[in-house]
Amino acid sequence: MSGSSGRVLWRLLPILLIITALFSLWLSTSREGLDIKPRTVVLDELEESVEPQADIALVRDDQQIMYYGIHVDKVYELSLQSRTFSADGYVWLEWSSQTQRLMVEKGIPPGRLIRLVNRIESWDSTFEPVTDEPVTLSAGRYYQRYRFSSRFYDDEVNFHRDPFDALILPIVTEIAPDEMSNKYEQTLLYPHHHQNGFLGMSGDLSGYQLKGAVLKSYIHRYPSKFGSWYQPEQSQARLEIIYRSDYWSAFVNWVLPLIIVMSVVLLSPAVAGSLGDVRLAIPSTALLTLIFLQQAYHDDLPSLPYLTFLDQLFACSYMIAMGLFALFTWGTNVYTKAKDDEKAAAMERIDKVDFIFQCVSVAAFAAVAVLTWTSTY
Repeated sequence: MSGSSGRVLWRLLPILLIITALFSLWLSTSREGLDIKPRTVVLDELEESVEPQADIALVRDDQQIMYYGIHVDKVYELSLQSRTFSADGYVWLEWSSQTQRLMVEKGIPPGRLIRLVNRIESWDSTFEPVTDEPVTLSAGRYYQRYRFSSRFYDDEVNFHRDPFDALILPIVTEIAPDEMSNKYEQTLLYPHHHQNGFLGMSGDLSGYQLKGAVLKSYIHRYPSKFGSWYQPEQSQARLEIIYRSDYWSAFVNWVLPLIIVMSVVLLSPAVAGSLGDVRLAIPSTALLTLIFLQQAYHDDLPSLPYLTFLDQLFACSYMIAMGLFALFTWGTNVYTKAKDDEKAAAMERIDKVDFIFQCVSVAAFAAVAVLTWTSTY
């Protein structure tokens, strides 16, 4: 390899590093699914699935309808590390006289009608009927309210856009008796037609903006036959409480420090090429600063199988800082080895490569930000 070819490769090395980083980050984001909810799992040739329940107009004659409502008094003790939160509130059910006859026939007490699916630490939680017997309503209907206070597991966590993410906290209830599954006279849960006021005055969550809540009905198909001959399907009701992080606060806390560090990095080529020691110290210091920033960012997050939006920016920043270090190493060697009458030409060449690197770096950082953000829609 000739000397001129070697110099060309050294000049192109920072640009090649940035292009490689941009391609790898784009490839990693493009492989991520847009919906990360684990709705279907295949185990031992049996599928577990949670699918949206059919419209109430399509309910068959051999199926029962049970209306439900959920009200949450307060939400507290959110832990992103363990993906858990605590909530207190009420669940209520309303059913027909035909469903009541089924319950009497099968010996199903009100306390065994439903269960909290994503409840954890049951030893320190409450889920109990408010009254011992259901209340009789007009037209032969029945009503039962339940009080709950428990810690729940959040299966809706999505940190792809963190720190600009939406947080969904679900409270999941499900028909409990096997006699009300698809094996017998299946009972389906549908939102109560008078349902209102999902959240109480203490529904706010520190650090997040409350955006609303929505009730959804699903059919949960289990992956096991539990020693029987059929694979049970139970109706499931979910209240999803939706919070969103404050964009301005997230920007100031996490993105702004990163932008400041990278601004210093990208302005460092303006330092005279003759000051090699000063130039080499800037990317080294920036790398350490970036590492500490990212570690502090992950202190409150669980281990994730993917990169968040901010992680992608950190990865791109690492590559730019490494490329800048390689560029300054090349520039220092070129200036040091140049003869006295060639130093001006060497400085001009170094400045030209520095300017190209700055332009490519800014374009790469912006491209990574745009591609990462748009790929998570």
